[in-house]
Amino acid sequence: MQGKHSNVLKWLAAWVARERLRKRLRGLVRWDPLTNPEPGCTVVLGMCSRLPHVLLANLRCLAASHWPDFKELVIAVDCRGFVGSEGYESTARKLLPGLPIRFLYYSETEAKLAEQLKLPYVYSWLSWCLAIRQVKTEHILIHDYDALILGRGLEQRYEEFRRSKAKVQGISWYAVNGFVPADRLVTTFEQFCDVVWLRSLEPLDLFNKVGIKNGRSVDYDTTLDIQDRLLTEAERQMTPMNEDELVHPSQMIHQYTMFRRHPAKALPCFAMPMIPFFSYLGGFEEAIRRAASSLERSSPSDVDLLGDATRINLTQLNSAQVDWSLKQMVQTCLKLAIPPQQDFYQYGLALYKCVRAPASAHWVGDFTPGQRRWISLARES
Repeated sequence: MQGKHSNVLKWLAAWVARERLRKRLRGLVRWDPLTNPEPGCTVVLGMCSRLPHVLLANLRCLAASHWPDFKELVIAVDCRGFVGSEGYESTARKLLPGLPIRFLYYSETEAKLAEQLKLPYVYSWLSWCLAIRQVKTEHILIHDYDALILGRGLEQRYEEFRRSKAKVQGISWYAVNGFVPADRLVTTFEQFCDVVWLRSLEPLDLFNKVGIKNGRSVDYDTTLDIQDRLLTEAERQMTPMNEDELVHPSQMIHQYTMFRRHPAKALPCFAMPMIPFFSYLGGFEEAIRRAASSLERSSPSDVDLLGDATRINLTQLNSAQVDWSLKQMVQTCLKLAIPPQQDFYQYGLALYKCVRAPASAHWVGDFTPGQRRWISLARES
């Protein structure tokens, strides 16, 4: 069998499990059709309450991309009531002055079920749907919690989307979980959507679904199934963003949630080194130094990288993935004019040692000349 699953039995088991899950989620979120949308775009964001500094890092970058049609930010927090420091919401609002920001919280039923399941795609679907239910504008941007916007690309993309007849616009064609670019389905993260169209459907229509596509076994991510079933190719638009406009580790919150579900289990972990960096950007200046210290004191199979008692297994991390993470960190520092600091350099060394990379491979990745200058100054600082 081609696609995500290697044989029919595995596909059938996945389909049954997913359909049972969909049955549990049916009716958890409801919304009304949007009949008189206001002009403009609302950014919707699902927040992982256990990583509050990540939101501040996200908003710090999002502020620079504010454009006139960006009318409101709606943040759905994945807990009953926020457990962060006093004044946290005020701190977040100060990062986007003049822009309305709404914080929403899970109900007791929603929070209990999400925590029982501890499935990343349940959290993301539920948070986005709760936010979409509150939207009044004609369009939304589904903004990922682990995405840092570094340029003016959102405004340019939105103008292109608004002028088109598309219902969705993404930054790349989906090419995992059995799909190929030729399927012409756009990725969910940083996706613009027509809200009237979305709210004409049921929230569960957006949830992940196991299926068959052109003879391949596939796992439909958020909005992929409705794109495939209900939209023509002309109604799906792809407008890319380059590395100067977007830093997106991808799977960062997904992997963190899976380690909460399966402590210290050997799982994909390539995005985990980015969380201390996001925390640093969000104002927790000790995060990088503390993470490096944890790496030096611990076995790669069981690291408290974040200081929150989440047991992370880094045995599947490799040198190329460390290079990739560090390149994104340095790129962000350059765009935000963050001066070189030895803490960053030492954190990189700790990561290379964690994956047992030889000294000759430390900080040798695919860095640009400007990034290499920053790294050199960080080493010498």
